[in-house]
Amino acid sequence: MIRKIKPSDLLVCANILEDAYSKFPYGEIFKEENSNKYILEKYNNCKDDSFVFVDDQQKIIAFMFLKISFWANGPQAILEEIVVSPSVQNSGIGKELLSHMHCYLNSLGIKSIILWAKNDRRLLNFYKKQGFSSTDDFVMMFYNK
Repeated sequence: MIRKIKPSDLLVCANILEDAYSKFPYGEIFKEENSNKYILEKYNNCKDDSFVFVDDQQKIIAFMFLKISFWANGPQAILEEIVVSPSVQNSGIGKELLSHMHCYLNSLGIKSIILWAKNDRRLLNFYKKQGFSSTDDFVMMFYNK
């Protein structure tokens, strides 16, 4: 079941984030305080348009943060974060979350969606299967001291 995110969900989301991002292809190790701050920031910026996926036991196993923004042609959505617990990845939950996102955004009249993804073939293939396409118009750049 997919439902709107609540403040009481944030700690579980931070734990899922830590677990998922510690695995391939990311290899990111979050300090607990940083994952909590990251999730709180996403929640504060996206809470009205964000969701969790709960299993039959009402346990959160995935989440998605959406930000509604505006551009030249009107409202657009930014998929800020979508994370599925590693224990249930490849079971269709990510696809289900994206399908829910499309229905939700259609109800708001939003047709444009952008996201950032790690340049990993597995991730890019997943998004392409869900109808997203890459572009040569934009480049994400990164600086790390």
